Formats: sequence, C-alpha cells, structure tokens
Amino acid sequence: MAKEYTNGDITILWQADKCIHSEICIKGLPRVFDNSKRPWIDLKGASSRDIVNQVRKCPSGALAVKDDKTTKFSSMENATIAGTKPVMVDLEAGKTYAWCACGKSSNQPWCDGSHQTTQFRPLIIKTMEPSKASLCMCKQSGSRPYCDGTHNKLTS
Repeated sequence: MAKEYTNGDITILWQADKCIHSEICIKGLPRVFDNSKRPWIDLKGASSRDIVNQVRKCPSGALAVKDDKTTKFSSMENATIAGTKPVMVDLEAGKTYAWCACGKSSNQPWCDGSHQTTQFRPLIIKTMEPSKASLCMCKQSGSRPYCDGTHNKLTS
C-alpha cells in the first residue's frame, strides 16, 4: 500500500514495503525527507523539480512520482530495455559503481553518461565487502539495480 504526499503540483508515493533504507532521499534533500519527523515527507522543503529529481534516485522504487494522468508510477517510464536477463557481476570491496537506469549505456550494466538526455540518473552502488550481484538489465525491476525477475513478465 502506498502513502501519498502532495504539494498541489506533484504527488509523491511512498511504499514502505519496498524501502531498502539506502537514505539517498534523506541525504539528498533533508529538508523534504526527515525520518525523525511525522510525517517524514514535507514537500514544502524544496521545489517540485528538485523533489522529482531526488525521488527518481530512489534505488528500490519505494519512492515514486505519481503521474496524475494515468496514476502509474513514473519512476520507470521510458527506460530502454538493455537485456532480457540479469547479468552477474563481481563487486569489489570499497568501490563505488554507477548502474545504468536509463538502459541507453553502451557499457551495460554500468552508466556511460547516456542518460543526460533523459529523466533518469544512474543508481549508485557502494560496496564494503566483495560480493556477487545479479543486476537488472530490463530496467523494470522493483529492486533496482538488482534483478527481481520482472524480465520474465515482459512481452516482446
């Protein structure tokens, strides 16, 4: 179930069950996102444009912008499907990675800056320990950047 927050210009949806607590929202716009307050989202804290740009950085899709015309989440609209199966990668300890969210990068699954002409921004992955990860290539996962099997539901 999603909670809605609006300022009359935009509506932000928050799905607590999807949140991975990356704190990207809080660090990016602390005047808007403050988990020490209730409600924790205050859309008066920044411009609608800044809020939308921050919400689109949510790695899990827990935060999304409600598209008032279709009532669908707009956080994954228009992403180019880069592949129909996930890619397994080895992540090195202490390294930062930028996962391509737009699907246009020629260096998949990593960002090469191709998103500059889109609404998308790469998702940042920071690793403390070496690990393996199954990264989404269809760009539709609800667990972005990680694969959640959504590619199995895509139609050609």
